Amino acid sequence: MIVMNEEDIVGAFLENGFQISRGALRMISEDPRAIIFELKKINPRPFIITEQHIKKVLENISNKQISIKIIRKYTISQTPVHISDYIKTLSSRYEKIKSLLLKQMAPKKLMSINKITPRTTPFSIIGVIRKKNDNSVLIEDLTGEMTLYFDETTIGELENMLLDDVVGIQCEKIKEKYYVKKLFYPDILSSREINKTEDEMEIAIASIPKKVSSTNQKNFINHLSTSNPLSLFLFSNFSVPPLCASSRLKIIQITPNDPPQLLQLGGIKILVIPKLFFGEALSQTSPLETFISILKRRELFPISSPVPHAYENFVLDETPDIIISDFVESFYQNYKGTTIISNSNPQKIFFVNLKTREAREILI
Repeated sequence: MIVMNEEDIVGAFLENGFQISRGALRMISEDPRAIIFELKKINPRPFIITEQHIKKVLENISNKQISIKIIRKYTISQTPVHISDYIKTLSSRYEKIKSLLLKQMAPKKLMSINKITPRTTPFSIIGVIRKKNDNSVLIEDLTGEMTLYFDETTIGELENMLLDDVVGIQCEKIKEKYYVKKLFYPDILSSREINKTEDEMEIAIASIPKKVSSTNQKNFINHLSTSNPLSLFLFSNFSVPPLCASSRLKIIQITPNDPPQLLQLGGIKILVIPKLFFGEALSQTSPLETFISILKRRELFPISSPVPHAYENFVLDETPDIIISDFVESFYQNYKGTTIISNSNPQKIFFVNLKTREAREILI
């Protein structure tokens, strides 16, 4: 927190076009810039700040103190996996993703593989991709397996399919073979409404991979003071110095070895993924493609086969509103109502307005 004497506080108010009364000045013991930030929102904007103005602003700031709740941590168990555990977690994973697929498909004539006969057509199945060939896949459900073929209208889907994908497929029999007519992933529903808060509030995302100079630290604090976010998600691999510009600012520090976790802030679900979680597998695709694949497949291992004991815990049965990470690139993107932000650049701070769900970035 920045400590300011009365002269500095008066100067800060004057810089922002306010004169402050003696009584109002006595009410400010901390966070003068946070108070100024709130005063600028008053319409019509006052020129002389009275005790009543400060009292109202302090009440508003107090009401905005929203706790951050950890919904889930996606940790990889280190305990040995027995065959019974493996079967149980595979079945659980399949059922979780199947329930998500049913919302996407509204399937007609959904069948288990063991119920399909030579006369069955058309039909839908939900299964796991076990093998890929040049123009076909071997798909399996809890009752059996079958080969499905692709024609010239669907062959493009084959390249993007991954082994162990749980997918929904509308099928049709042509002569002696069964063909894929339409493919479904447990993706975000297109009808989903964008989740927003009722009150105006922001979060910030920053990355400080190494110790910063006093100048950079001052610039960092000044930018936070100007924007006055509710929470700062800070990717850092060392003990964080007192960077906080406000005692009301909640700092969530994420270290490289932390597991992914799903948090909730004011009804907004935030998925935090440190970049080291994927290890070398990240080099197989771009960060943005990885994020979109996570949301499309609703799993945290969309770029390689999941480790057996992580199947159940790593299904995203709750859709995140925001995903943040510190992947190599720095960018933000929206995907079907989910805001995706990656920031590994210590010279940038990203902000997300939780009321409008708009994102912006500033250079420090």
